[in-house]
Amino acid sequence: MNEKAAAYPDRNRLSLLVGTILLAYTLTHFVSIPSLEMDFAFLGVFFPIRVNFTTLVTLLVVGLTASGTAWLLESQEDQDSPRTTFVHWLLPTLTALVLLQAINQLPFRGVWWIAALSSGIVLTLILAAEFITQDTTNRYYIPSEMGITALSIVLFLILALSQHAAGTRLFYRVPVLSLASLLVYLRILHLRLHGRWAVVPGLVAFLLIGELAAVLHYLPLSSIGYAIALTGPLYALIEVNDSFPSEGERFQIQKLVWPILIITGSWVVALLT
Repeated sequence: MNEKAAAYPDRNRLSLLVGTILLAYTLTHFVSIPSLEMDFAFLGVFFPIRVNFTTLVTLLVVGLTASGTAWLLESQEDQDSPRTTFVHWLLPTLTALVLLQAINQLPFRGVWWIAALSSGIVLTLILAAEFITQDTTNRYYIPSEMGITALSIVLFLILALSQHAAGTRLFYRVPVLSLASLLVYLRILHLRLHGRWAVVPGLVAFLLIGELAAVLHYLPLSSIGYAIALTGPLYALIEVNDSFPSEGERFQIQKLVWPILIITGSWVVALLT
């Protein structure tokens, strides 16, 4: 594997992948099929399930993004020591889904195309960063790591905002936000821990963010306030992991000051928004 091949993703593959995903975004505005509705009750709670063309496009976007990311990363794999690239599929797939949900709430006019163009830029940055972070010796590794961290937090913020703005039922909202928080937490910590998985702390984040999402649902918060009130604690949990001492070190309580300030600041902003 030469140095030039490791520095950047293939531009032809990258542009084709992003363009195909954006094309899939437009399908819901040009194609329509009859929806299939199913209803069921569980523990006395009524749950309507609606399968329509948007559902099919969502599944299409998941498949396109996951398989396309693997295809994009192929040019950097070492054939003598092949390794799985699954971890690098997580964030691009989550990004594509969040952006799809966000722009589908916009009217199909000029603002939609501006949002679609912005989505293409974000997807390009995410895919390029994931490509670069495969190789820790790449000179762009640190900026890419920082970019992935920032974009992951912003994506969770957008997802929480769109879920609240769309009025998604609590039964659906909590699993979506819990799973998204788990994916964001695991991806960021996987980078910070240089390939190790923080599964147990990730499950803690999964449960805490899910419970917090349920509690905040009943408070009179705006959509942006709701999103900030959830995103702050998630980022604080990520920072708390860095506060844990390594083997042979003593725990320092002052390291918790920054996570506490993050939570406090985010909730103050959420209440004032």
